[in-house]
Amino acid sequence: MSHGQEEQGFTVVGLSKVVRNDNPAAIGALWEAFHSYDVRKKLCVDASEDVYCVYHDYEGGFMDPYRMTIGYRVSSVDAPEDLHSAEVPRQTVVTYEVNGPLPQSLISQWQAIWNGQLNRSYLADYDVYDATDPEAVSIKVGVRP
Repeated sequence: MSHGQEEQGFTVVGLSKVVRNDNPAAIGALWEAFHSYDVRKKLCVDASEDVYCVYHDYEGGFMDPYRMTIGYRVSSVDAPEDLHSAEVPRQTVVTYEVNGPLPQSLISQWQAIWNGQLNRSYLADYDVYDATDPEAVSIKVGVRP
């Protein structure tokens, strides 16, 4: 874990669904849909190589519904009709680096975050999946300054 750092806002375009952490089947179904649909091909040429999974539009805390968007970071906010645009605001984030077999290592780190003492903002959190290393993920958790 790193100390909080301010990060600039950005946009991710991809597949999206409202989910809950106590319904992992819905989360898994969104990942399956993402892997079977070539999202990057529908985006502008400057789309990131890394995959972003954004958790946003929280209806409360981490056990309440929120929107999950899996896609690519883009400079243009125009999303194709069948994709969703997620705005990650400028905010202070705490970063966790995860290395190991996915999704187990990622789930374990998120469970530690949920049980931790962070003063979370619940504006937007996100994971960045390294395009060059299939077991490396950065978790960025929005916190109150």
